[in-house]
Formats: sequence, structure tokens, C-alpha cells
Amino acid sequence: MTATAPMAERIFDESALNALPDGLAVLRDGIIIQTNLALAALMNCPVDVLLGREFQSLIASDDPDTLLMRHHLHELGGQSMRVRLQRAGLPPLSVALTLRRGMDAPMLGDAALTLVSVRDVSSSTEIERRLRDAEQQYRSIFENAQEGIYQTTENGTYINVNPALARIYGYEHPGHLIDELTDIAGQLYVDPNDRETFKALMAAKGVVRDFEARIRRRDGAVIWITENARCVRDLNGGIRYYEGTVEDITDRKQAEENIRLLAKAFESVAEGIVLLDVHGIVRAVNPAFSAITDFTIDELQGGPLRLVAEGLHEKNFFEGALQQVRETGHWQGEIFCERNHADPFPGDCTISVVRDPDGRMTHFVLTLQDISRRKQDEEYIRFHANFDTLTRLPNRRLVMDRLEQALLRCQRTGGRGAILFLDLDRFKQINDTFGHAAGDQLLRLVARRLKHCVRLSDTVGRIGGDEFVILLPDCGPGNIGSYIAEKVLYSLSEPFTLMESEQFCIPSIGIAYFPDQGTTVEDLLRHADMAMYHAKQGGERRYCVFEPSMTEHLNNQLGIETDLRLALARDELELHYQPKVSSGTLSLLGAEALLRWRHPVHGMISPARFIPLAEETGLILAIGRWVLRKACTDLLAWRELGLDLPSVSVNVSARQFSDSTFVPTVRQVLEQTGIEPHRLDLEITESVMTGDVERAVQILLQLKDMGVTLSMDDFGTGYSSLNYIKTFPIDTLKIDQTFVRDVTGSPKDAAIAATIITLAMNLNFSVVAEGVETAEQADFLRSRGCDVFQGYWISRPLPGEAFADFVRKSPPRA
Repeated sequence: MTATAPMAERIFDESALNALPDGLAVLRDGIIIQTNLALAALMNCPVDVLLGREFQSLIASDDPDTLLMRHHLHELGGQSMRVRLQRAGLPPLSVALTLRRGMDAPMLGDAALTLVSVRDVSSSTEIERRLRDAEQQYRSIFENAQEGIYQTTENGTYINVNPALARIYGYEHPGHLIDELTDIAGQLYVDPNDRETFKALMAAKGVVRDFEARIRRRDGAVIWITENARCVRDLNGGIRYYEGTVEDITDRKQAEENIRLLAKAFESVAEGIVLLDVHGIVRAVNPAFSAITDFTIDELQGGPLRLVAEGLHEKNFFEGALQQVRETGHWQGEIFCERNHADPFPGDCTISVVRDPDGRMTHFVLTLQDISRRKQDEEYIRFHANFDTLTRLPNRRLVMDRLEQALLRCQRTGGRGAILFLDLDRFKQINDTFGHAAGDQLLRLVARRLKHCVRLSDTVGRIGGDEFVILLPDCGPGNIGSYIAEKVLYSLSEPFTLMESEQFCIPSIGIAYFPDQGTTVEDLLRHADMAMYHAKQGGERRYCVFEPSMTEHLNNQLGIETDLRLALARDELELHYQPKVSSGTLSLLGAEALLRWRHPVHGMISPARFIPLAEETGLILAIGRWVLRKACTDLLAWRELGLDLPSVSVNVSARQFSDSTFVPTVRQVLEQTGIEPHRLDLEITESVMTGDVERAVQILLQLKDMGVTLSMDDFGTGYSSLNYIKTFPIDTLKIDQTFVRDVTGSPKDAAIAATIITLAMNLNFSVVAEGVETAEQADFLRSRGCDVFQGYWISRPLPGEAFADFVRKSPPRA
């Protein structure tokens, strides 16, 4: 409560008090007895109102500190403090009070008086508050910023950093970064020159904007950063420090690199790529698409895509594809594409949707590949998988498939079909004589003729080598297979022109009907093959229809082949010898070793039956070595018994002759048996002249160098050139028995035999006539100058002991 106001006292001069800038009040026992205009202005009231009031009543009542002061103001003296004064009609005012009690202020002269000086400090308080707020705000930004913030010395040490920078550089705390990272150029930048560049920019401009560099984190990882910084200078212009911000832009750099690579891929990829908007308008085209379609990029951009070839797809085909992409997000397929000023081409097209981060459809990406080459390759593969490259006929795979389908159809409908298996009898001789090019030409000519022998619904195929198949999927009742075989034989009986010569190549044909003679592909082919084999053995009849009895015959042949493989080991083979005698004295000049097979069950098997089998299976090589060794061994044994046999002849097959081990085998046998080389005569046929003639001549020369003699067997039955006779180093010509047999009854055979004898004499060859069976034949041949006879008129082939007796009884040589 305010005390009763005393009369105003004039302790100080009024004008002096009013001249003071600060408010001043003189109190007596806490009551204002004198004040100045400055205090009245601060309190927003006249001086008279203040006089007589307790000073404590001026202090704001809601401030705990000022309230405390109000209660203890009478205890204070010589002190200063800040309080808030309660003003009339205005907010409280912050002031600084300085109190002097009478005893502390001699000018008062009364211990009961108190001098209070009041100074307005509201403005400085606001500034301080704002500074505190600003500092707190700066500190909050500094501590919580996502960008790194730093202050560094010019020499490369850190003064201050925020947590974000520590995090970017891989440090747990800003203090760790400041302590450890003391050389920015050496420890931080991957390229130390970047720091020098940074400092040069600072020196020149005082600021650095968007400075990008690679730095090495504390864990060794390399990242990209960008810096924005300024140079802080002192009043004299010297550099105090650098301060700036750092941002990790590694992800952005990676994204930029990805974009660059994608752009490069877009430009350089071989696939055509087009970017369409949602309405199908072209927004971007890569060079590959332009190259594929021959449209320029300018022609394509900004309009609907010209892609689908007109007339080769249904109307609105492309719009339908885009609609599917809108619904499912993807479309893929093969289309015929339009090419500018050229024919359409097949393309592999893919269309995918592009969406923004919110999932809204924004574009379509279309990729295109020209698959013309792939289609050609696929067609090439399909053709070669199903057709024979040489003849363009269906190959074995396709024939088997069509035969399978024909069998199934016949089983469903009750129909009947046939298959013909063809083998060209003289193809090997022609191929060996004239070369593979001629053989290939022959196969093409045969294929062409065969196609003219059948209907369009029938199939002519080549299943390998010189083997052909004719499939008649629907032949009805009767012998249509035989009818087609007759047509084929008639067509192929005309000569073929090969290498400027006419050659004949007649087939052997086997026929099997289905389902009568087989219900599977394998059975039908096997039965047709059996029938063909019988046709080949049947003489003039060149085709044969399968019969069940043929299976038994084939099984016998298989059994014979198996037994032949064991014949050598079982000692079932033996040699018989047929004498060769002088035509004049009939004295013994030598003998031909002839192979025989004494089968333990079937008895003596004809060489005509097993020799071709040995040739076909390759057993002839082992058998031939045995024959050569056995003949030389027998000759040696007879000579040791005093039997004077001048020489022994051994037949050499074409397969033996072409074997690489033949010459070494002859040399080895001569060395092991010890017989004189001139006592061994090797009989070769004209077939060795076919093929590689130069190699054949080299082999014969090697044999001649050993000292063996060489005979040309079956001369006149082959197709060799007389030039070979001049070239080959042979010693003897053997007239084939086919000419000798009718030499007395057939003028042609007589002329041929006489010609061969004359030819041999002129070439200084000796002549052996095979198959001499009568005295008349012997007289004719002797009169023409034939040197040697061999045949039944002299002796049939004899086993070893019987031949030894023949040698003992033969007349001595002149």
C-alpha cells in the first residue's frame, strides 16, 4: 500500500535533475520525494503522479526477480540490478537500477534518503535476446544440416565441422575428423592437385561454386563431392580461413554415368529403339532403327510410327499391340516391317510401357531387330535337317518321318503302301574312276530321273551314299511297286554323260509293301533292303519283292559272317594251289594260291560267297596277311623237301592294296620266311588303277624294288586305260577265263585273246591264260604265242599234299 505523500522536497536542483538522460528518484523511507522528467517519461506519467509513491509500487508484480526485489528494496544499497517497471498503459519496461543510500552518498547527507538511478535497457536486452536466438538458430542449422559445413585453414587443417561432414567423410564425430584429418590435400583428395585448384580459385575469386572432386573416406572408399565455399579475410585482407559446404554427389554421379551409358547404348546399340508417347507419336529414334528401316530420324520423329508393312497384317494391327501394352504392360511378336523404298522385311518387335514414379503411364519403348538373316538361317537349318544337300531330295530323317505317317494313315484307313530301296550297282567304280565330282553329278542325275518316275504325292529320298528310297504312301491293290521299279529301271538304263563319256549305272531295287510286310519303319526298311540284296544276286532281274524266306537267308549270311570272323582262329582256312605250266613243254612254272574255307558244319564254302563278305567287313586285310604268309611258308617247305617250284602267286584285293600296311607286310613276310623275292608273284586286278593312280604306281614300284614279280589278273574285264598298262611296272598279263572259255567258238573272244597276247608280247610281258580246259583251247593259245597255261586241262586247284605230289610228277623244265 502506498503511504501518504509528503510534501515535495528539493534535495537537488530541478534543472540539474531534468538535464540528466537517466531517470532519477530521491526516496525517503522508500517514498519518492523528488524525481526528474526522464523517470516520468519512462513511466509514461507526470512527475506529480510519481511524487509520494512508494518506489516499490513501480516494479512489475509478475516478474519473480523484481518481486523479490520489491520485498527487499529497503535492504539494498550501493547495488545495481535489472528489473521491470510497471508503466501506465504500456508494457513493462526493462531498466537498470542503481541505488545509493544516504550513508553511501555523502551528497544526500541523510541516512534515510536513497538515490535511485533508472536507465532504460530494454533495447540492449532485445538485441541480446536476438543474438542468443540467432546463435541458437545457427547452431541448430550447423548441427542438423544434411550438407557438410566446415571452416578450414588455408594450409589444410579443419577449424570447425558439423556432424554431417563427419558422416560424409566417414568419421563418428566432428572432433575425430578435426583431430585425424590434418592434411586435406594428402589425406582427403584422391588427386592432391584438386586442393591446389581449389586454393587457386579462392585466391582469384574469393569463392568456389560447384567444385567437384573425388575424395577418399576414412574407410578407404572413394566418393564424389561438390563444394561451395568462400574465403574469410581479416581487416587487412589476409586470409583468416575458408568456410563452405560439402555434398555427397556419388549417387548423382552414378546416375549421370548410367544416363550417359544409356544414352550411348541408345545411340550405338544394334537394335532399333523408338520412344513413343501414350498416343503412339514418335518422340525419339536411335540410329539403328533408322538404318534398319531406311527412314531418316527426321522423317520418323513427331508423327505416328511407320512400322507395319501395309497389306501383310490385319488392319489396326499396331494399334491393337499398343492397346495390349496399355493393358498388360508388354507386347512381343514377329511382324513384317515397312522399309523405305524397299521390300518389307521380317522383324522381331517388343513394346514395353514406361511409368513415372507415381505409376502413371508416360511412354512406350519399342525395340526392333531385323531377323531376315535369322529367318534365312532357320530355313537353311530346316532344309538341311530334312533334305539332302547334294540332290535336294528328302534325307533319311524326313523319309522316315513320312514313312511313319504313311504307316499310321494306312492303319487308320486300311490302305496299302509300298517302299522301294535302291542301290546303284556301279556307283563305286564310277566314283573311284572319275572322281568324287563325277560321282556327285551322277547322284544328281539319278535323283532327277527318279522324280520323273513317281507321282507328286510320292516321296523320293536319298538316305546315304548311293542308296535311294521311293515311298508310295497309297498304292492300292496289285503290284504297283513292281510297276514303279520297271519305270525306274527303264529310266536309269539310259547312259549318263559324265566327264565327256557315257556311263551306265543300273540300280538293284528291293520292294516291301505295308502293312502286309511290316508295320514299323525299321521292319519295312530292313525287308526292302533284304529284297534289294536278293535282286543284286539275281542276275538279269534287277528288282525283287520281299518274301519271308529272305529273312532266313539273311540270318544265314549273318551267321556266315560271324563264323568267318572266327575262321582264322579256328584254323578253318586253307590254301589250294593251281599249277601254271609252260605252254610248250607243260613243265611246271609256278602255282596260284587259292583260298578255301572248310566250315565245320557247312563244309567247303565257295570263295564267291565269303570273299565279297570279307571285302565288305574288312576281314580281307587279316585274311590277306594270312594267305601271303601261308603261301610263302608252303613254298619254303616244298623247296626244303627238294620240290622245285619256281614261284607262287598270291591274289591281292583292291582293299588290301590300298591299305597302308600292305608293303611293310610283304617285306616282313619275305624277311621272316627267307624265300627269294622273285619267287613271290603278286596278282593285282585292274581295280587298283582306279582312284589315286600316282599312289598305286608308287606302291608297285616299292614292291618291284623288293624283287617280287607283278601280274595283272583278269585283264580285259575292267575299265582301265591302256595308258596304265604302260605306266604300271608289271611283268605278266593274265587273260581272263571268260575270254578263254569260248576262244575256239567265238570269233570275238578269239580276237580279244589274240589281241591281249600280241599286246603283252609288244610290251615285253609274259602271258598267262586262265581257265584252259581243253586241248583245242591250248592249241589256239599256243599258236598265238601264249606263254603259260592255267586251268582244269592242266589240273584243278589241289590241297597242299596233293599239289606236292603233282610237283613230283611234273616234267622237268627245259
